[in-house]
Amino acid sequence: MKILVATGSKYGSTREVGESIAAELSAVGFDVDCADAADVQGVHFYDAFVIGSAVYGGLWRRDASALVSDNAEELRHRDVWLFSVGMAGVKTPGQQTTEATQLASLVGARELRHFDGALDYERLNMGEKAIIRALNPPKGDFRDFAAIRDWSQSVATELRAVAAL
Repeated sequence: MKILVATGSKYGSTREVGESIAAELSAVGFDVDCADAADVQGVHFYDAFVIGSAVYGGLWRRDASALVSDNAEELRHRDVWLFSVGMAGVKTPGQQTTEATQLASLVGARELRHFDGALDYERLNMGEKAIIRALNPPKGDFRDFAAIRDWSQSVATELRAVAAL
């Protein structure tokens, strides 16, 4: 079974989460490609997908959301898992919080999972720093790679069941 793990990542935190998921799936014997969402040329090569994005202001990155929405017809007929990486509990006024849920519904994803991310204030641009100063979220790396590995294993278990059919 050929699996694509694709991520929309601005500073690399979400990409590292995707790489961890891909490594777990590879370790149990799946043929896995890991790519930035913007670099995916087509989905017809793959049997299953794990697609994730960094979340900014409640929205997925455009490259990841476009990968899902532009390929929704094909993805509806495949096994798809989605994940978001961001700072849980940090919301801006009027922020949309349902984009990932809408994308999951659009493609009939088996699961949508949220993981806490990392916030490195020094890597942000001036506009982002202004927003962060106003919101004052906790800074640091809050990614829980044990939880990410556990989720990856549950995805692998479901994939093995699908492959056995």
